[in-house]
Amino acid sequence: MAGVSRRPRAWMPIARTVVLKPSAAALADVSPLLARVVEALGTNAAARLLDADRAQVSRWSSGKEAIGSEMGRRIVDLHDVLTRILRVYNREAAAMWLVGSEPLLGGARPIDVLAMEGAGPVVRAMDGIAEGAYA
Repeated sequence: MAGVSRRPRAWMPIARTVVLKPSAAALADVSPLLARVVEALGTNAAARLLDADRAQVSRWSSGKEAIGSEMGRRIVDLHDVLTRILRVYNREAAAMWLVGSEPLLGGARPIDVLAMEGAGPVVRAMDGIAEGAYA
């Protein structure tokens, strides 16, 4: 039936065990995510959104300095939010949404909620938007 939209099937992993291959260790490296964020935003904007010094971001990007665990979490969260919102909105609308008032976040700016509470609430708001929810 053309034109009929279906609700996505709930994700129910059925595996009882998970075995990670040796190459899975590369998933812990956030450097590729930082590179994508810097490419999308520029070094200055990425530094501002990560609450880091521009020079620090440059050192991380060049591999001259290791990325600490807290900053690694911020990079993963920012990358996740940017990736997800760009699947919902075009670039311009996504940029405006990040700094605008979002009813699904109690009127807070998504970028502020990301900084204060992490990606979880922002991801839930984006999921709600993608599903057509309104606050």
